Amino acid sequence: MKSLINQRVNWMMALMPYSIAIGPLGTLLTLEIAALRGSPIDVSYAMSAGSAAGVVAPLIWGFLLDKYGGRRILTLGFLGTALFMLTLAYASSIPQIALYYAAASLFSSAVGVSASMIIVGYSSRSRWNESYSRLNFISSLGYLIGDLTAAALSGFLSIKAIILSMGSLSLASVVLTLYAMPQVVKVNNTNSDPPGSIPGRALELGNIMSLITLYSAIIIFYVSSGIFNTLYPYGLRIGGLSKTWVMGIISMGLGVQILGFRMAPRLISRLGGNAKAASSSLILRGLSYSLIGLTSSTPVTLIATGLTLYPLAAGLAFSTFYTASNVMIFERLKNGKEGKGLGVYNVVAGSSYLTGSLASGYLANSIGIGQSYVIAGVMLWGSAYLFKLIDKNKVTEVSEVARIH
Repeated sequence: MKSLINQRVNWMMALMPYSIAIGPLGTLLTLEIAALRGSPIDVSYAMSAGSAAGVVAPLIWGFLLDKYGGRRILTLGFLGTALFMLTLAYASSIPQIALYYAAASLFSSAVGVSASMIIVGYSSRSRWNESYSRLNFISSLGYLIGDLTAAALSGFLSIKAIILSMGSLSLASVVLTLYAMPQVVKVNNTNSDPPGSIPGRALELGNIMSLITLYSAIIIFYVSSGIFNTLYPYGLRIGGLSKTWVMGIISMGLGVQILGFRMAPRLISRLGGNAKAASSSLILRGLSYSLIGLTSSTPVTLIATGLTLYPLAAGLAFSTFYTASNVMIFERLKNGKEGKGLGVYNVVAGSSYLTGSLASGYLANSIGIGQSYVIAGVMLWGSAYLFKLIDKNKVTEVSEVARIH
């Protein structure tokens, strides 16, 4: 049993080289487009191509996961991402950059969906919070290392050389996956009904309504996050902060997020379970967004909120919510169709985030950047209320089971 647990931990380390490589990719592409004398529209064009591929691809990978399993798709995701990153290093025009980045994003999405699938398959239900939190801790740590490494290498290497180095590093994840992926019997977590589900036509309808409420809450969260995350670095810069301050604040948020993923399982337990933890973390994130928006009038207040409220929102609140909400999705996957279910979920999340990103510019132009942050925060309180309803309905259903029996 001990060796089996070690295998499950070790396979996650295969994501570290990949995460280091993919972390700074967006920034590197922006710099490469700038070196080719591209315009902001060219940057938007290239990034949108990657985002579009990332939205559609999970559904495709989901069907393939059910047929071929998580290990094969994860390996293919690592390999495809690495190869197209290597190809990106030799791109000589902006359309080529957009095309290769979209292809890399297509395979990158396979990594996220298949890693979640493996957790569902190789971890018992009682360990999903812990396993998923550990997975995201490793990924976030890799992103931070990648950003810092790229920044250091930029002092003496060209952007193309850095992309080539990162693409080569990502190939190490292919080798680690083949070596460390557990060759064990899949844990059957999804034959039984999810916690709180009740037999009977009326109560089955209650489960359907609970699922609709859950997806509605998640959609609101990702639209809100798309609005805030798209505007925040830009808002810091035009608010008078230097590039160093902007990068420092964003990096601090990521650093706290890394610690948050280590703390998430214990926080979720102390807060009373996934639904309550999701609701509480969204209240904190929404409050942080709103206060940042209401005080974003001077460079001093931007620095103050960037070093306090932003790490709470992007770090502690996000890591707790992300772990809790995804495990709630895992609990509702149907046996034998886990890949399809995860694919649909990632499509919903990705398209919602893209919607928020696209809406952010119109909001900022019409009501201002600070007011857009407040709108994003209020939306999160609405999402928190829906998670509170889910928790309340779950308690009601459990009481009904006790009455029936």
